[in-house]
Amino acid sequence: MTNEELYRQYLSGDAEAFEQLYLQMQGFIASVAKDSAQSFGCADNEMLDELCAEGALELCERLSTGAYDEDRGKLTTYLHPFLRGKMYRYLEANLGAAALPKDEMQRLKQAQRLHKEELLPLDEVAQTLGVSAEKAAQLIGCKTKPLSISALSGDDPDDDPLAWLLLDQHILTPEQTVYRQVCTEELEQLFHTLSAKDRAILGHTYGVFGYEKLSADELGLREMLSPDGVTKARKAALERLRSRYPGSGLHLWRDVYHALKDISDI
Repeated sequence: MTNEELYRQYLSGDAEAFEQLYLQMQGFIASVAKDSAQSFGCADNEMLDELCAEGALELCERLSTGAYDEDRGKLTTYLHPFLRGKMYRYLEANLGAAALPKDEMQRLKQAQRLHKEELLPLDEVAQTLGVSAEKAAQLIGCKTKPLSISALSGDDPDDDPLAWLLLDQHILTPEQTVYRQVCTEELEQLFHTLSAKDRAILGHTYGVFGYEKLSADELGLREMLSPDGVTKARKAALERLRSRYPGSGLHLWRDVYHALKDISDI
């Protein structure tokens, strides 16, 4: 089916159409990401992954608005400027100095040295460099290291995909339900790369992937662990599972989940 046909079905309430459309658009997202990265002279694979994540967020947001008018052209034609704009803004904000020409890079380093090491105020930095105060502020504030989406992790329970898979279907939007199905398939593949012990700890803790759900006490008896040992083993196993996200289909998991969550709250 065409993208346009799937989009119409999605708007009519067909959740599976959203899943198929999302998967069908992955090549399009990757193409826009590659073109955007090349525009900034960047060929880093990790950055391409980050751009694909940004594109996936924008895609989900634009699809959810229902603003696309099929009479005005193809869906990809409608989406392209939105995805490219999102990726350009990400590159400008997070690629920082790496996207600057050599002479501009030198001026940036000088501005940041004057301001941060020699503690010159903004107006004196601008005067020293012969630029406007606004330009000096941009140079001082420019990031010199990329910010990785995959590095944004914390203790938010939403960061735990196994727990998320157990959420009541009725509290999820159709889009979240579909994306959960996609993530479940990706997650199960990674789950089976763990050791037998890690699989048992996580499988019995959450009752997933064919494992019977056990209480902490029951799991402790089964694995010959104290209650504290069960907690430590679960956290360690979960970290080993998370360490496998980069390079897998789950590297977009947290970002797309939160995007869909935000959309459902509007």
